[in-house]
Order: sequence, then structure tokens, then C-alpha cells
Amino acid sequence: MPRAETYATRQIGLHWLVVVLVAFQFFTGGGMAAAFERGLSPDADGAGSAVVHGVIGTAILLAMIVRLVTRRSHGAPPPPRTEPSAIQVVSRGNHILFYVVLIAMPLAGMTALATGSETVAEAHAITARVLLVLIVAHIAGALWHAFKGDGVIRRMVPRRANRLEGDAQAPRRR
Repeated sequence: MPRAETYATRQIGLHWLVVVLVAFQFFTGGGMAAAFERGLSPDADGAGSAVVHGVIGTAILLAMIVRLVTRRSHGAPPPPRTEPSAIQVVSRGNHILFYVVLIAMPLAGMTALATGSETVAEAHAITARVLLVLIVAHIAGALWHAFKGDGVIRRMVPRRANRLEGDAQAPRRR
């Protein structure tokens, strides 16, 4: 896999798209669970949010597949040299688990929907809790890098915002 100095624009866009879609899923998950418990009847409580949940889940799956392909072709920037190796291992593990969970969850949801399996539906729900732990760890890492000011955050911000931030910090010419 190639080693990039920065993330590709596509990687940045897909990252933030997935962030928004995943956040939205936590609001529609309850409706999906309610509809699933009622046999997924079109007139069941939560049927509308169940449809939305399924569509957004499919969008997450597709976005994550494109992210994976893009990451394999473009690579990812190396961790900061100042980061202890143990933290690098934790960070890498967190990122790998994000890919696994954000691909497996929609597949589990689709399987539960197609088969009516309560076991698979429960696994999907448990994985949502695992995803929350990953998100908290990821945000904690992002805040740590923001506090350190080591430039890691800038790698996941669109280029235009980086230029504007740089312009704001540059000395003004008279």
C-alpha cells in the first residue's frame, strides 16, 4: 500500500460523509428496532425510520467500500514521529476496527432484515455499542492531536479550510 503525505480529497470527503451518516443512524436505530419487533410491517410504528435506516446503512456500506479501495490505492499519511509506538498501535487498531465494523454492521443489518433473524439483529445492535466506543476513542485521539497541535487534524480537513487557516496565521503584509 502506498504511503501518502496527506489524505486524498476523496478520502476526506468520504470520512465526513460517513461521520454524518453514522450520526444520523443513531437517531433512526430505535425506529428500525421497533419495526423489526413488529415484523417489519409497512404500517408498524417506526416503519418509516426503518426504511431510512436501511437506506442510510446501505449508503454507509458503499461509502466504506469506496474508502477502503481509495485507501488501498492512495495510502494514508504516517503517524507523527513524536507519537509513542503504543499509541500508534492503538490508533491503527481503532482505524482497522472502524473499517471492519462499518462494513460488517450494514451487512448484518441487511442479513437480519432478509432472514428475520433475531440473533443477527442482536449482533447488529451490540456492534452499535462497539461503534460508540470506537467513536469516543477516535474523538479522544483527535482532541489529543488538536491539543498537541501536531498537524494531524489538518490532514482530515478539506484543503480550502487548510489554506484559510494558514492565511489567518500568516503575517499580514502592508
